[in-house]
Amino acid sequence: MAKKTNLPVSEYDEISFAPGVSFARKVIWWWLPVLYLLVSDTFYLRTYDSAQVKITLLQMGGCGLLGMWVSLLVLEGRRAFRREDFIFLAPFFAYLLYVLVSFFSAPYRGPSVDDFVRYTLYMSVTLIIVREFTAEAIERLTKVLIITAYIAILYGMVQYLDTRFFPPKDVGPGLDPFVWRGAFGTRVFSTYGNPNFFGNFLVLILPIILTQYLKRRSVFLLPLIFMNLFCLYATETKGAWLGFGISSFIFIVFYGYFFLRDRLKISRGAFIGLASILPIVAVIFIYLRGNPHSYNFRIATWLSTWEMIETHPLTGVGVGSFKVVYPAFRRPAIFHIEGKHNTETDHAEDEHIEQWMDNGLIGFGLYLWIIFFVTTIGLRGLSVLTENLKGARPPPLAYDLLGYLTALLGMLAHNFTDVSMRFVSSGVYLGLLPGVIINLARGRALWELHYKEESQPEPERNAGRDGALAWAVWPARAAGVAGVLYASYLVLSEFSGLQGPLRNYVAGGEILQWYIAWSLMLLCVGYAVYSFCGVMLKGVSAAVPAVVLLTLLPIYYFWGWFKGDVYHNMAIFFSKQGKWEDAIGYYHRVNKLNRFFIMPYYFTGNVFNDRFNMEKSYRPEWGDKDNEPRDDYDRAMASYEAVRGIAPNYVQMHHQVGTLYMKMHDHMMRSGKPKEAREFLEKALARFNLYENLDPVYPVNYYRKAQIYIMRNDLKSAEREYLNNINAWRCYVPGHTHGDAEAFTVLANVQYAQGKYAEAVTNYRLALEKNPDFEQARRNLPIAQSRVPERGKVEIIKVE
Repeated sequence: MAKKTNLPVSEYDEISFAPGVSFARKVIWWWLPVLYLLVSDTFYLRTYDSAQVKITLLQMGGCGLLGMWVSLLVLEGRRAFRREDFIFLAPFFAYLLYVLVSFFSAPYRGPSVDDFVRYTLYMSVTLIIVREFTAEAIERLTKVLIITAYIAILYGMVQYLDTRFFPPKDVGPGLDPFVWRGAFGTRVFSTYGNPNFFGNFLVLILPIILTQYLKRRSVFLLPLIFMNLFCLYATETKGAWLGFGISSFIFIVFYGYFFLRDRLKISRGAFIGLASILPIVAVIFIYLRGNPHSYNFRIATWLSTWEMIETHPLTGVGVGSFKVVYPAFRRPAIFHIEGKHNTETDHAEDEHIEQWMDNGLIGFGLYLWIIFFVTTIGLRGLSVLTENLKGARPPPLAYDLLGYLTALLGMLAHNFTDVSMRFVSSGVYLGLLPGVIINLARGRALWELHYKEESQPEPERNAGRDGALAWAVWPARAAGVAGVLYASYLVLSEFSGLQGPLRNYVAGGEILQWYIAWSLMLLCVGYAVYSFCGVMLKGVSAAVPAVVLLTLLPIYYFWGWFKGDVYHNMAIFFSKQGKWEDAIGYYHRVNKLNRFFIMPYYFTGNVFNDRFNMEKSYRPEWGDKDNEPRDDYDRAMASYEAVRGIAPNYVQMHHQVGTLYMKMHDHMMRSGKPKEAREFLEKALARFNLYENLDPVYPVNYYRKAQIYIMRNDLKSAEREYLNNINAWRCYVPGHTHGDAEAFTVLANVQYAQGKYAEAVTNYRLALEKNPDFEQARRNLPIAQSRVPERGKVEIIKVE
């Protein structure tokens, strides 16, 4: 184990492989590192989510990589795997299998598709690296990661200088040419679009850079190390600082134990004490600079997540189900911390408990198996590589292994308080780091064992070459090449439409991004065409073109998700301008491309709800079907029901439906249909009650419930709703109230209507204490005072 027995390049070239095998493997050696560079360093600002391009690159590039690997395995035939291979692959195959089970057991599989695809691709990356990557390929991968770090960190430095020494975006141009400059104030976020994600990348990449410096003594890496630390500070991300402290402790302990054990002149206890200084300093720094709201938000979210775990502790709720299920468990404190009611929390702020929530104790156990298995293999590899050094310099492989192992453990430590691993930019390393660690610890790729240990290679044996299917090779190749070229044409032509002509761009940053986007798109599509066509034409197998054609299906499907995100951005643009017809048309196009994207359904429902045109018409571009005319109520309800079918408690959907029912009540009353009007009022109250269970601190929800009771002439119930709002009756925090000027005024109004004049006067005065300029309370107070008997006035004075 860990002894370097990789075949030299010359020996590799002399091996007789089945046709196409060598080509496919070399394609994979380049495809994977470049994919990681692009996922880490690209962003695209014409989408709704600036990180959508990272997701799309993983989905399209990952599916393409997986298709290339399956093609390679098909060409290798019986040499693809041997029984003993699964000793090292078992944890990853087991976790991958359980993710599949978890996905099909999820209560709402639509929103889970994204996470299911991600974890499938992450585990596939691990398997590919363990099986296919030679020492030379790992070395290339490491160099590409260094380049990746340089790009991201240099742009982070640009952002730092831009926010400190140049005018704000609304005042004048700056050093950062892109439209998102200053999006997080003075915090640096680089190509990641979020300081937390950038901080996670800096934490995990630092030990790799540092060990490469120790290995090569390259001056080229020193500036990168210092800029990494500077950007880490500039992210102002407390979780990343803690991750850095823990990662530094791990690195120092491992380096001291394995690399310096023959030369340490202090006791192990003293050495560990010295190594603990950095994490202790990080904790103190976080305490001094920390935001209590951040701590409270995480604690409240963790408690809710634990309650979700308790519903299905063994099998889990289902992979990717957090954002759908969480609203029913969210604590009221979250709304106070965020100061908003129309937001959603997508993740648990702790990757490890979310793994348990997703996959239950079974899947969480498999996840821990991967971590302990990889860590054990890595530590054993380090032990073998550094034993009996007697003052000699460790082999280069030992430095590589130390860097990647520390990167993995540092990332895992950081994500005890962070969600970075749930996003593509950081999550991709959950697949890469374990694969590299196992590969380095073994010292060879699995395929090398297969060829090295077989004394009689059979280069020309191939399932596609022998047998009755040999005649189908050329027709299959023709179909495969045609499919690849057609898919490439579709992607490029549609991207041209998304980009638009260069003359439409005015700002320097937009022009720069137009050129960069086209350059990278042509590079990616060109390399994919070269790779897929090459493996089909070089490999003598009719099965390979079939694999390629099947691979094109998910690639083009996920390209549709990217287009949908661009259209969603355009729909929001038109909504802000009040161009409702254009906005609705684009929202409809989004969901034709990605029917699991919840937000467009919700926004569409809100547009129809706000407009509320009750004249029936047939408009296919608004979702009308089968020549059936609809009004805005029908369209809004259809959109809200689509939301409910995917995420039953999405944001404020139930409150919005209740509002829609109240509008229908008013419409029915105007139409002379009181019976139907009462039915809509009952439906509205039911939806407001349902929303109260999800968000018991939203004042407007209580006001509308009270309004319904007032319309029924049930003033006592209306008063109860106003009091429930003021008393924060479902927050379960002693002494906590929600009374403001409006809340006390509407309560006083309904008390006045009931003849409770003294109580009304008291509450009007409380309203004016909150806001002396609140006009309605100022106007109504004298009127209420005039109705209070003299005895009541005395009692009011005594109370005061």
